[in-house]
Amino acid sequence: MYSVALVRTTEHLHLPGTVLRLPPEIIYGIISFLRPPELARILTLSRCLRGIVERVLYKELEPETTRIIPCLKTIVAYPSLASVTRRLTICDLTRSYDMLSGYLSLLGRALHSMPALTDLTLLLRGPYAKYFLGCPFRLRSLSTTLTWDDVFIQWMEEQSELSSVMLGGTFVNNTVLPPSALPNLSQISATPLILSSIVPGRPVKCIEICLLEPEYMKDDIMWIITQILSFSTQPISSIQVIAHIASMTETLKALNTIPENIPKLDSFALHAGHGPFTLEFLQNFDAFMSGFDYLRSITFMSQSVEGALSDHAALGNLATEWHKSCPTLECISFPGLSLVHNLRYGWVTLEDLERMLRDRKALLSGLEK
Repeated sequence: MYSVALVRTTEHLHLPGTVLRLPPEIIYGIISFLRPPELARILTLSRCLRGIVERVLYKELEPETTRIIPCLKTIVAYPSLASVTRRLTICDLTRSYDMLSGYLSLLGRALHSMPALTDLTLLLRGPYAKYFLGCPFRLRSLSTTLTWDDVFIQWMEEQSELSSVMLGGTFVNNTVLPPSALPNLSQISATPLILSSIVPGRPVKCIEICLLEPEYMKDDIMWIITQILSFSTQPISSIQVIAHIASMTETLKALNTIPENIPKLDSFALHAGHGPFTLEFLQNFDAFMSGFDYLRSITFMSQSVEGALSDHAALGNLATEWHKSCPTLECISFPGLSLVHNLRYGWVTLEDLERMLRDRKALLSGLEK
């Protein structure tokens, strides 16, 4: 609706009541609903709206692979556009473009032109942090696959306002993050080595542990990892484990070390990738949950929904058994099924809960009449 009205209005700007008579903030709000193709059409129709449309287009940038180079060149050429960018997502082009072609230099110059950037996703694998030292922005969120080396550490020292990071790069041994770096970090996703270098001494509350190597899913290794994580200066409230599960028995033994070191967890999630969860594995989860003081939410994620995850009746029975071991449990999520604990009816699905709320509303309306 907005797109049709605005585009048609810009085609007839001479008519009374044109959109240009509206306050700029209202025009900006309307334009924010439009898609890039519609915004591009408005740019060709109205020079008067150009400034507002460009602010919308360049506020959040996620160019397609074929458009990354032109986008970066535009940012470098027009500092006024770069100054409005708040979020940027760049995928790795190093395999498509020779390093000598100047791609990394162009990317570095573009980032040095963005003083207002707060959210950066930089899927660039390798030791290239030197290109981003001295950037004027202060990020709040960073997702990157850059190598964790001494130069990357220097860049992290500059980004003192970071609160959320996803670090998927290679860890270089003997790299040490100074205690003064990342003082506001509260959420992190990384491999065990990087987590061990960052979490102790910082106010981290939410942690995602990437255990894609099967040898990490051992009880002695997990015990060391969680022991180190417990040295966060804030109570850890959420842990998500992303793992390649080779042995259900070893996985259960490893996971049981988490409540030993971090018993005051509020929520837990386990992502098994393509691996399915067996009913036997889920039935033995009650020992894991009984170790927490007040666990409220648990989530199981898998790209495979076969076997136990397809039997919703069995999952409902499991929820009842788990609640006996962990009375504070309020929400359980599986692929395609979410269960919420109701004091009167026990475990119900979100659809059941919605239906009960509608019935209650109808009952109250009938009593009012």
